[in-house]
Amino acid sequence: MGTFLSASGIIGKRASDLATSLAKDAVAAGGGMTPGGTIEEDDNLVVTGESNGNSTVIYPDDFVEWDEASAFLSQDLQAPVFSFHIHDGDIWMYTLYHNGEVIDQFNPVPEYWEGEVSDEEKNKWKGDASLVAQFVPGLKPSAIEKYLVHWDEDLEPVKAYEDDEYAAEDWQLVDFMRKLGLPFPMDDNWDPTGDTYQLWTEQFPLRQNNSGYDDGSDEAMSKDPWWKFW
Repeated sequence: MGTFLSASGIIGKRASDLATSLAKDAVAAGGGMTPGGTIEEDDNLVVTGESNGNSTVIYPDDFVEWDEASAFLSQDLQAPVFSFHIHDGDIWMYTLYHNGEVIDQFNPVPEYWEGEVSDEEKNKWKGDASLVAQFVPGLKPSAIEKYLVHWDEDLEPVKAYEDDEYAAEDWQLVDFMRKLGLPFPMDDNWDPTGDTYQLWTEQFPLRQNNSGYDDGSDEAMSKDPWWKFW
């Protein structure tokens, strides 16, 4: 199984503002959030980081409410918020929210789950560099437009820009975030470089010491797209 990762990137807000808002969202979702935790022992660990006046939160591995949390953060903080996802080491994608509404979306392989999709669905996920730049101060569309392309599985992945670390693959997300001025608060050994918290919701209960999680609730799972659980 490849990498699964979910995160939110908040433009123009400090990590402390992010943490306060995220805790508020967790309580509203029937849970809570408290400081502390280590990546080796805590299945509910979230990590926040801050740079360039922007902030990022990395969610727990099995947390599937990243879009809902991002939408809430964008409304509560009155700021642009990117909802990021890496799916099974195959693709990375984003949804940009502002005031709780979807502004833009990108997926390099929109047919990833269904094999074939309509032109309308492709256009929905093609991403718009000019639109994104309107919500990220100082960003030029030319700095990110080469990321927002369809991936051809028959072609060898190449870097979008010379100063990138990654080619057209899952971790290209990190290069994209860097262009947006968003930190990635984990080091090369996957150790947190920012603040850590425990986060839980009604759908994502508090767990201890990697004990595993299965609430047996098909009803809870049905609240999200099936692919978030695959």
